Amino acid sequence: MDITGVKLRCSQQVYYVYTNNLFVRRNSLCVVETEHGIDIGRVFKKLTSLPDESIKVGGKLLRLATQDDLNLLPQIEDLEDRAFAVCKEKIIEKKLEMKLVMVKSLFDKTKIIFYFVADGRIDFRELVRDLAAVFRTRIEMRQIGVRDEARMCGGYGTCGRQLCCVNLKEEFEPVSIKMAKDQNMNLHSLKISGMCGRLLCCLGYEYHIYREINESLPSPGFQFIVNDIPFVVEAIDSLKESLLLRHDSNTVAIHRDEISNMNGTFVLSDTAIEKLKHSLEVVTEEV
Repeated sequence: MDITGVKLRCSQQVYYVYTNNLFVRRNSLCVVETEHGIDIGRVFKKLTSLPDESIKVGGKLLRLATQDDLNLLPQIEDLEDRAFAVCKEKIIEKKLEMKLVMVKSLFDKTKIIFYFVADGRIDFRELVRDLAAVFRTRIEMRQIGVRDEARMCGGYGTCGRQLCCVNLKEEFEPVSIKMAKDQNMNLHSLKISGMCGRLLCCLGYEYHIYREINESLPSPGFQFIVNDIPFVVEAIDSLKESLLLRHDSNTVAIHRDEISNMNGTFVLSDTAIEKLKHSLEVVTEEV
């Protein structure tokens, strides 16, 4: 049975549902039934089988969104705006240590979800009772992390482009400081952190390429001996696929093509050896 990945309204998470014999294209607006209720969403991808057994399929497409469905959206958005204002007022009134991020109503208005961030656990039972009394529907308080907050709020990164988490990712993948080190990035926290304060998502996009390049080059500190003179690998430039060799104050750049790996040992090509010898001759003449 065909499976469709759908991004529901006001959400970047992809839900996988059964296509239900409907003919839909990417970016088609559909009314979807999930385990949380009925909502409207946009087709993100179509699959004939699941690429990963950990992915669960729940729910189904009900229909392509009609004009009547779209006409209901302004009413739902007005409800969400009012719910946000009421909830924020009650949070201040009850002095709860939480930050309201977004409010979402299901398409059939059977439930309103309040997304918030907080440092610890929050006792919001009284808040839920008050909100249920005002809106006469099911209320769900959902605590999210700072990365989810950045995705919901949106914005632009230091690169000038829209945040990666908004458009490019289905789920958050772990990002480590090792990825920044292997890419020779400035490890200052402000340089490698995103709007959410966590490590930049984009550090993981090209990491496998940097790792492949770095594994094909000797690590800093490795020595090449030319005419009994040691040249030490001082730095690696992964983008240029080159490394910098130093002897005293003499430095020479060597490209990856000028190095070979012989049984686990890095060996310089004749061209690289001649380049290093020439650099020694130049230094001798200057002296």
